[in-house]
Amino acid sequence: MSVRSARPLVVAALAAVLLAAAPAAQARTGDDGGWQPYRSAPEDFPAGALCPFHLYIGILVEGEETKVAARYPDGSPAKVLWRGPLELRYTNLDTGRSVDRDQSGKATLYHLPDGSKLWLIPRTSHISAQVHAGNPYHAPGDFLFSGGVTLLVHPDGQPQVLEQHQVENLCETLA
Repeated sequence: MSVRSARPLVVAALAAVLLAAAPAAQARTGDDGGWQPYRSAPEDFPAGALCPFHLYIGILVEGEETKVAARYPDGSPAKVLWRGPLELRYTNLDTGRSVDRDQSGKATLYHLPDGSKLWLIPRTSHISAQVHAGNPYHAPGDFLFSGGVTLLVHPDGQPQVLEQHQVENLCETLA
């Protein structure tokens, strides 16, 4: 799962895109009313979608908040800050085995002009990425990243890991 050989070039190219878009995005910065609660829903994936078994993801603790830190001139978000507690329960519905995982922390999400999304997760935070079968960048699974990660989500919704430190494949954990 290492992307270390291509990582410096890809990260440098993304930094150039972010710097080029920054003046336009900063044209409309502001408080936007402060932090707003973010609510997600439980997820249910049939066998073969992410894992070889039926996977259910339930929410144990949710206190995430988002804040738009910069907008493009058209008003769309350019930079969104995330923070707060999030704990999820992953259950293999075929066996009943489950594990709880803390995904609390902070993140910065950049909406790139081409429709991609760049997630920057600091070393003190966690995030998961669901990779469906057929992803050209990564094997399928539900992956929990800790210790810092950079994820690029392409316009078609396919995530690509650009940098990672610690990763757990929850499909393997629950197999």
